[in-house]
Amino acid sequence: MKLENKVCLVVGASSGMGRKTAIEAGAQGATVILAARRVDACEDAAQVIRDAGGTADALSMDGTDRGSLEQAFKTIDDKFGRLDCAFNNLGSAFGDSPLHETPVDRWTDTLAVNLTAVFSLMQFEVPLMKKAGGGSIVNNSSTGGIRGVKNMADYAAAKWGLVGLTKSAALDYGDDNIRVNVIAPGIINTEKSEKIQAAMPELFEQLRDQIPGKRFGEMQDVANVVTWLLSDDARYVSGAVLPVDAGKTAG
Repeated sequence: MKLENKVCLVVGASSGMGRKTAIEAGAQGATVILAARRVDACEDAAQVIRDAGGTADALSMDGTDRGSLEQAFKTIDDKFGRLDCAFNNLGSAFGDSPLHETPVDRWTDTLAVNLTAVFSLMQFEVPLMKKAGGGSIVNNSSTGGIRGVKNMADYAAAKWGLVGLTKSAALDYGDDNIRVNVIAPGIINTEKSEKIQAAMPELFEQLRDQIPGKRFGEMQDVANVVTWLLSDDARYVSGAVLPVDAGKTAG
C-alpha cells in the first residue's frame, strides 16, 4: 500500500473531493487525519475508514482562523509528532460579476478562503514535515487557476495565486525533502456540483460537450491523482500543476 506508515492530513475532508481522498488514503494504508469545520461529517468519514480496517481521526479546523489552526496542529504534534502528507482541499466561489462590479468584501473573502488559508496551513504543515524528515503537500486549485474565468476575476486570481504559492514553496523546501504540487480540477461530480447541475441542466450540457470524452470527472479521479502525488511513487515530482480535466485545458 503506497501510503503505509504515513500520517496524512486531509483538510476539507467533510465532503466532496476531500472526503473521497481521505477514504482513499486510508485504503492506501495511511493514518488519516480528517479536518474541517464540520467535524461531525469528518467523524462519519473517519468511521468509514476504520470500518474498512484503517486508522483515522477527525479534527475540528477552520483554515481562515489562525487560532483554530494553532490548536489543531498542536493536537497533531502532540499525538503523532510528525506529518508526512497533506492535501489542502479548500476553496469556494462567492458569486459572479464583471470585475468592476465585484464587491470588495467578496474579493477579500474569496482570497481568504482560496489562498490565504492555504498559506496559513502550509506554515503549520512544513515544520511537522521537517520533523518527519520530509513530506508531500498537494494543494487544490482549479482549471480557473490556469486560465481566465469570465465574471469571476476574484476566484481566478485566488486560484492563480495558489499556483504561484505552490511553485514557490516547492523551491523553498526541496532541500528539506518536502514536495509541493497543485492539482487543477475541471468539473467534478461532487455533492455541491450535482446540485448546481440540477438547477442549470442546459448550461452543464453545453459544458460537457466541450470536454474531450464528453463526461465530467468523478471524485475518485481526483483521489487517485492526489494519493499518487502524496506517495513516494511521485518522489521526483514537485512544483507541478496537474490538470484533472480530461484534457479540457489542453487546447
